[in-house]
Amino acid sequence: MTLKAKDVVKKIKTLAPLPDVCIKINQLADDPRASTHDIKRVIETDPALAARLLRIANSPFYGFSSKVDDLNRAVMLIGTQGLRDLVWGMSSITTFSKMNIKQVDMKAFWEHAVYTATVSKVLAKKCHVMNPDRLFLSGLLHDIGHLVLFQLMPDEMEVAFVSSQETGEKLILAEKNVLGFTHPSVSYALLKMWNLPESICHAVAYHHQPGKCEGHRLDAAIVHIADNIAKMAGKSGNSLKSQERIDANAWKITGLNEKIIDSVIRISDEQYKDAISIYLAAIKVAPAA
Repeated sequence: MTLKAKDVVKKIKTLAPLPDVCIKINQLADDPRASTHDIKRVIETDPALAARLLRIANSPFYGFSSKVDDLNRAVMLIGTQGLRDLVWGMSSITTFSKMNIKQVDMKAFWEHAVYTATVSKVLAKKCHVMNPDRLFLSGLLHDIGHLVLFQLMPDEMEVAFVSSQETGEKLILAEKNVLGFTHPSVSYALLKMWNLPESICHAVAYHHQPGKCEGHRLDAAIVHIADNIAKMAGKSGNSLKSQERIDANAWKITGLNEKIIDSVIRISDEQYKDAISIYLAAIKVAPAA
């Protein structure tokens, strides 16, 4: 990671500050002494967030057997880690979608992100991952560095995109040539600044090259596969067509193979409808057709 990538991220802290509830929930999720009551009190400081969490708890997204009408019960059922992931996911979308980035179709960007997140969670369950919600958040934030770069370095990113389109080279290679670093390195620096868990930071940082990930390699491989499956399903997220094939290392790391793609898309399509209505409600974007 270059120093320049970290410097870019430092600027975004003042341009797009996350709500205090995110910071407090993150601290409580890592505090073994924290109780569900402590978490409930923090969430109650943001009534809109509390209402949306109850909506999620009662949606097919979680599929609880009975109606959840109490915030304390929702916290208990979803769990502190899962709750942290939900809060960060919704807050990230709300915060970054306030930016005026002319080169980015925000609706398409977040549709791709939510679909990638949905597939990541489906794949995580197939790989018997503990706390599959963290893979949802990893998938949701896997391209967050793009928004940072388009906000702070729009001209340079435009050059990188044009170069990628004209030469057919991967976008991350064009970014490296033009910027000196890539959007995954910016994403990594941002998530580290937010003090998110290493598993999420690594999954995002290495989602293009999971074989090079030394820690949390399975998570990186899952997000890599999910990103590409999302593109296959028509959720590309930007003006570039998918230029990558699924890395053979990713299949080897997960123990899965290409035969699961069709079934994963079918499952994800159903779950995506629910996820998109929940998450994109944060930016008042109509659900995808």
